[in-house]
Amino acid sequence: MWRELLERGLSKSYALSWLFLALLVGAGIAIPGFFGDDGSVRTYRVATVGTESAGPGELAESIAPGVPGSYRIDLTTSPDSAGAAAAVADGTVDAALVGGNRVLVGKDTSSELESALRQAVLSYQVQSMVAAGEVSERAVAIMSGEGVEIVTAEPEVDTAAEDRQFLISQVALVLLFMAVMTTGSWVLLGVTEEKTNRVSEVLLSSLRPWQLLAGKIIGVGLLGLLQFGSIATGLIVAVRLVLDVTLPEVDAGFLAISLIWFVLGYLVYATGYAAVGAIAHRPEDAQNAAFPMMVVTVAGYLIGILYVSGNPDTVWSTVLTLIPVTAPFVLPVRAVSDSVAAWEQVAAFMLMTGFIILLIRAAGRVYAGGVFNYRTRIKARQAYRSAEF
Repeated sequence: MWRELLERGLSKSYALSWLFLALLVGAGIAIPGFFGDDGSVRTYRVATVGTESAGPGELAESIAPGVPGSYRIDLTTSPDSAGAAAAVADGTVDAALVGGNRVLVGKDTSSELESALRQAVLSYQVQSMVAAGEVSERAVAIMSGEGVEIVTAEPEVDTAAEDRQFLISQVALVLLFMAVMTTGSWVLLGVTEEKTNRVSEVLLSSLRPWQLLAGKIIGVGLLGLLQFGSIATGLIVAVRLVLDVTLPEVDAGFLAISLIWFVLGYLVYATGYAAVGAIAHRPEDAQNAAFPMMVVTVAGYLIGILYVSGNPDTVWSTVLTLIPVTAPFVLPVRAVSDSVAAWEQVAAFMLMTGFIILLIRAAGRVYAGGVFNYRTRIKARQAYRSAEF
C-alpha cells in the first residue's frame, strides 16, 4: 500500500489529473462569475399584508435599482399573515411584509432582499413620523434597527427537504461512478504495468497475492479519496464564498450511509479491475480486457439513477439492494426516501462484506495465475486454476 502511495502519488500522471480536475472546477466557478452580470435584472417577489405594509412595500419597490446587474421588486397582496407565511415557505414569494414592522423571510431568501426590505421598513417609519410632525427619541431607536422584526417562515412540512436529499443522492451516485471509473483504471493499468516490467515477481517473493492486491487497492483508493476529497472541499468552499450560494443541509445518517457504500462499492469494482489487469498481457490490451467490468459499472449506475430512483419500494429494488455489484448504486437512493428497512441494510452490508472478502481472495488467485503470463491474454478461469500460490 505504501509503495502504491509513493509510486503513483508522486507520478506525473497523478499530478496532472489532479491539476486537470482543479482547473475544471475552477473554470466552472470562474466562468459563470465572469459572465454572470450580463445585463440581467434579478426579480424578487414580495407579498404585502394589510394597508400598513403597503407603504413600506411601495417604498422598497421604488428604491430598488432595477439597473442591469441589480434587482427589482414585484409586489403582490396576501389576505392574511398565515397565507403570506405559507407563500414564503413554499417559495411562491421570496418574502412578505406584515403590518408596519415585520418582514417574513424564508430559508432561501437572499440577504440582498432581506437588507432592502429592512431598510425600506425603517425608512418608511421615519418618513411617517416626519410627515406627522411627531419626531421624538423613538426615531433614534428606529434608525438603530429596533423598528423592524425579521421572522423566518417555517413550513409545516418541509417538502423541499426530500427533493434536496434526492439531489444529493444523485450527486453521490455520480461521484461513485466517477471514482470507480477513475481509480479502477489506475488499478488496472498499475497491475498491468507491474506485470509487464516484472516488478510483481519481486513483490510476490515476500507477499501473498491477495495481500499484494489488497495493498494496491487500498493505496489507490486512498489516493483517489484524497484527490476527490480535496476537489470537493475546494468546490464547497468556492461555491459558498465566491458564488455566495447556500448549500442544502445533509442528513447525517444519509451521509454516513453514502460514505459507507461509497467505500464498499469502490472495493468491489477496484478488485475486479485488478483481476482483469492480471490476465491482460500488456497495457495496450488492458482496456479491452476491462470492457465487461465497464459494462457492469455503467449498468449498476444506470439502474440506480434511472430505475431505482423512481421505484424505490418495488420488489426488484429490494432484490437489487442485496446484490453486491448493484447495492452501492441502489441503497443510497432508497435510503434517501426511507424506502429501505433496517434489516435490508444489515443484510446488504453483511453480504457485501463477505463478497468483498471472497472476491479479494479469488482475485488474488487469478492475479497469481495471470501475472506471470507475458505472451498472451488468458481467461480468468485458466489463471485461477494455474495459480501456484
